[in-house]
Amino acid sequence: MLMPNQNYPHLSHQVITDVTKVIDNHLRDDWVIRIEYTDEIEYFNTSWQQWGKAFFKVMEPAEVVDNIYECHTNNQICSIRLHAEKFNPVSRFYYSVCQACPASKELKYAPFELVKK
Repeated sequence: MLMPNQNYPHLSHQVITDVTKVIDNHLRDDWVIRIEYTDEIEYFNTSWQQWGKAFFKVMEPAEVVDNIYECHTNNQICSIRLHAEKFNPVSRFYYSVCQACPASKELKYAPFELVKK
C-alpha cells in the first residue's frame, strides 16, 4: 500500500516513503512501535491515544503503514505520530506523520459535501 492515494491528502507519497525508510533503517527488530493520534492543534502538551495494537519486532513496514492509513481514515483531522520505544538501552523516538487541521469543533463533525464548480 505504498502508492500515492487521493483519499489521504495529508499523507503524501513522500511522507509515507519517509516513514517506511525510518522503519527500515532504524526501527527494526527490538523496537516497539505505536501509532498515536490527537485532535488537539497544540499537541505538545496534550495526551495522545494509541491507535490499534503496538507492533513488536517489526520486519516489514507495510503493516505499520496500513495502520497509519486506517488511523487517518478514521481520524481525518487529527495529528498522527509514530512512537517507538526500545527498552535496552532505553530510547524513545517520535515521528510526526501529519498535523491536525485547524478546524473548529463545529466543523469537526459536520457532514462533508462535494461541490462541483
